[in-house]
Amino acid sequence: MIGDIIVVDGTAHGYNWAPSNWAIPVAASTTAAGWGLHHLLTTDPACFLTEEEYVRDWPAEDVSDTLFFETATDVICHHGTPIFDFYKDGHSDTAKGFEIRERYPNRTIVYGAINPFLGDRWKDDIEYLVEEQKVDGLKVYAARYEEGRTIAQRLDDPELGYPFIQRALELGVKVIATHKGIPFGPVRSEPYGVSDVPEVLAVFPEMNFEVVHSGWAFVEDTTFLAFFQNCWFNLETCFPLIGRQPRRFAEFLAALIGSGGADRIIYASGMTAAHPKPVLKAFMDLEMPEDLIEGFGIPPLSTELKRGILGENFLRLHGIDSAALRAKIADDDVAKRKAEGLAEPWSHMRGRLNAAS
Repeated sequence: MIGDIIVVDGTAHGYNWAPSNWAIPVAASTTAAGWGLHHLLTTDPACFLTEEEYVRDWPAEDVSDTLFFETATDVICHHGTPIFDFYKDGHSDTAKGFEIRERYPNRTIVYGAINPFLGDRWKDDIEYLVEEQKVDGLKVYAARYEEGRTIAQRLDDPELGYPFIQRALELGVKVIATHKGIPFGPVRSEPYGVSDVPEVLAVFPEMNFEVVHSGWAFVEDTTFLAFFQNCWFNLETCFPLIGRQPRRFAEFLAALIGSGGADRIIYASGMTAAHPKPVLKAFMDLEMPEDLIEGFGIPPLSTELKRGILGENFLRLHGIDSAALRAKIADDDVAKRKAEGLAEPWSHMRGRLNAAS
């Protein structure tokens, strides 16, 4: 926690960048781009990783130890990713989320990776993820890459998207997160916009949709979605921009707040892309520029707004009572270790790497 503010990381990943996990040669370029993104998002020298430290298979314990014992994070939402076109395990294996949840059940949310746009395998996958593994949400991607072609995967596709959403509802799923904003690989950017989202928001009002990477691109179109109360804005990867591009961060945050989406904005570090410790500090120190307050007609960035963005909004999305959660975790092993003070950035991960070398 930061003071009495509970911190929920809306997106964390256990990426596997290792060459042995590359499904196609082009994965070398997406891996290089990921390494470059780490540099873009990292401003504190203490948080920089070497290429050897970054480009590897990140185990579940690196994710959980970094977030729980090096930052103020109280709850993790691990996202699996279905990027099977580039990485054999999908890039962030959902199973790593299960590992974290097994160890920290009161502090872990898991979104299962699934691709309902490529054959019928998703029908078995959704049963496994929801019925057997009890995931808290599902994660889909906007497009896939096939031999130089970009194959759009639109949620509003009546033959592919609609049956998937309907089946998810039948199984009791209440949240579907869709990767938007950042094209992955040498692909067209158009599918990563939000033109497929308004219709499903209207047709399936019982389902909540998280637009992941809200703020990175297509900002104006994304703000129009705030009209729909079942649309949520996950700021994965965008949040660390507060250090490198603070004005840009303030502008898209103001746009989302000004459009009426303040109570549905979700903090997400995107870890392991960047270490969250300096990001959280910068956000707590942030004051909205006066010209944006006047220009967007928004209130100042109050403690209550920050409280919602950093955790309370996400808890409400999942129907988690904040007071009950606080009581559950107040005296657990994580809380006891945190009470001794936070460790240095990446110290747990580096300790394991050094021990293995």
